[in-house]
Amino acid sequence: MTAPWEQKDDQNLSKVIKKAKRKTMIRNTIISLVVTVLVLFGGMLGNAHLTSWLAMRGLDEERIMMKISSPNLQELRTELDLGFLSGKVELSTYKVVEGVPIVWDTKKLYFDMGSRFSLLNRGYSSINVPDPVMTQQNYEYYRGYNSQNGQREMMFYVPGVNYNEKVLNDLPSLEQMEPGKFVEMAVSFDKSYTQVEVEKMLPAGLTQTWYWVDTYDNKKNLEFIRNDSNPNKYALPESARQVYGYGGEWEGLFKPKPEDFLQSLTYGLQMKGKHYGEFERISNYLKKDKAAPDASDVQLLGVVVTGTAKELQSLKGKPYVNTAVLGAIVDKY
Repeated sequence: MTAPWEQKDDQNLSKVIKKAKRKTMIRNTIISLVVTVLVLFGGMLGNAHLTSWLAMRGLDEERIMMKISSPNLQELRTELDLGFLSGKVELSTYKVVEGVPIVWDTKKLYFDMGSRFSLLNRGYSSINVPDPVMTQQNYEYYRGYNSQNGQREMMFYVPGVNYNEKVLNDLPSLEQMEPGKFVEMAVSFDKSYTQVEVEKMLPAGLTQTWYWVDTYDNKKNLEFIRNDSNPNKYALPESARQVYGYGGEWEGLFKPKPEDFLQSLTYGLQMKGKHYGEFERISNYLKKDKAAPDASDVQLLGVVVTGTAKELQSLKGKPYVNTAVLGAIVDKY
């Protein structure tokens, strides 16, 4: 039989144990909550930091590619939508024609840890409108128009490539415009030239905004079209989204030069991003058997010029002009 004082001791001990268990449970709960909050907060910070890093790295890659592949285009703004180790980016662009800005297009991109950047919904697509004259002359392609503003999109023709005699020339159209209209034109040359040669031979008064670089390591690959009336394969013109080159930055404050193009290639190679293969192909074509390309390897196949409709008529009859295709057209005021 247990003595009364022993029973009382057992009860006190039980209370002490229960109290200690309660304190331990409360302490563990608080510790768990604090750890959980710290882990969640740290995870949020880590995700934000890593996702931002992925976005900035991907944007740098796109900006370098845009610098060599977007005739007369400048970056307007970027909008980021960041998620968990992934996100979306909208990159908006504009162009300037003789001081008049034109909002051009928006490239939508998706990125994550595995894919880096990739286009959403195939990115941008032009509006292809049948031209009565082109249709009458059995052209195998349509003229492209910008889907956001309805402006014409430029096209380029590689010298020495067979286009089945279907080559656009918009120089006669300049006579039908108001003389003071500001016009952008893509001029394709009869052969390759250096920038120094281009600057000397183009008429004074025209603004040279962008230079088209010869990056075609196999021009015959461009000739892939064939029809019943022509046994020989022929090509379609290069759209403004298929050509490489370089132009002015900061609204013309700095004069473009071949070294700008080579510098962009170097940056692209150093980043080793999704465009690395294209940067490498272009670099290998330019340098041939040298360690690296230099300015003398940058040969120009054409140029984008701006001026008034009257000023651009000075290109008529120039032997180096293979063809000239209209781009954006704006009013002075």
